[in-house]
Amino acid sequence: MDPRLVAFLAVARTGQLTQASKRLNLAASSVSAQIASLERDLQAVLFLRGSRGMDLTASGAALLQTAEQMEALWNKTLRDVRAEQEGAARVGIAASNTVAELFLPQPLGRFRDKWPETRIRLLMTNSQEVVERVADGTVDIGIIEGAVTRGALYAERLWTDELVLILSVRHPWARRPSIQASELSALDWILREEGSGTRRVFEQALERAGFSVHGLNVMMQLSSLRSIVAMVANNVGVSVVSQAVLDSAEIQISGVASIPVEGLDLHRTLEVVTAGPDLPLRAAQLVEQLRLDVRIRQKRL
Repeated sequence: MDPRLVAFLAVARTGQLTQASKRLNLAASSVSAQIASLERDLQAVLFLRGSRGMDLTASGAALLQTAEQMEALWNKTLRDVRAEQEGAARVGIAASNTVAELFLPQPLGRFRDKWPETRIRLLMTNSQEVVERVADGTVDIGIIEGAVTRGALYAERLWTDELVLILSVRHPWARRPSIQASELSALDWILREEGSGTRRVFEQALERAGFSVHGLNVMMQLSSLRSIVAMVANNVGVSVVSQAVLDSAEIQISGVASIPVEGLDLHRTLEVVTAGPDLPLRAAQLVEQLRLDVRIRQKRL
C-alpha cells in the first residue's frame, strides 16, 4: 500500500503527529512530509493543524473511509499470498496401512532430502477412507491398494504387488509346497478390516475363482498389519499380506511361512489418486518422487 496512506491512517487514528511517528517508527518530519505529499497530489487539505493535534477536514474524513477499505484489502491480499506460499511447502497424504508401512518410507526420505523445509502430513487409514479424504480435499495425494473409484478422481498406477498366504511355521500345512483355493475354507482366518485394499483384493480374487469370503472361517478382523503378522506367527490363524511384508527390511518377521495358493490370482496395483492432474508445487514434486521410486524398484528386479 502507498506509504503516504499508511502515514495518513496513523495520523488520523492517533490525532498526533508525534504519536503517529512513534507507531510507524519514523521521524516526525518524515511523516509530515508524507502527509504533505499526499495533500499535494489530492489538491486537498486533509488535516487542520492546531496546538492540540491534527483534526481531519471533510476531505480527510472522506479519504479515511476509502483508505481503511484499501488497508483491509491490502492486508487480506498479504494473508492470501502468504498462505499460498505456506501451502506450497506443505503436502497432505493419505495412504493405506500397507503402503504407509512398506512403500512410502524410502521415497518420502528421498523427498525430504531434496525439500527439507516441506511439512508432510500423513494420514494412515484404509483405502476407501483414503479416497474419501482426496475427494473432500482434506489431502493432496492418496495412495491406495487396487482401484477404488469415486467421482472424477485422477488415478495413476505406481507399484505392482502380490498378496501371499501366510501361516505359522507350527501350522500342519506349513511345509506344503502349495494349497488349492478350494481348501481355504478349512483354515481359520485373520483378515484386514472391511474397506482395506488388501481385504478387497482378496475378496475379488476369491470371487473370480468362484468362491466367497463368506465361506471362510474369519476369526478376527484387524487394522494393524503388525498385529496380523504377530497373530499368524503365534498360530492363531492364517492371513494374506503383501509380498513386500516378507521382503521388508524394516519389519522383522519370524515364525511365519508363505505358501502359494493354486487357482487364485492375488496380483494387484498400488495407485496414487488426486483430485486432478494439476497439483500444488510440492505435491506434484512428491508424485514425481514416487514415480522415481517405481523406476528404482524396477531396476532392482
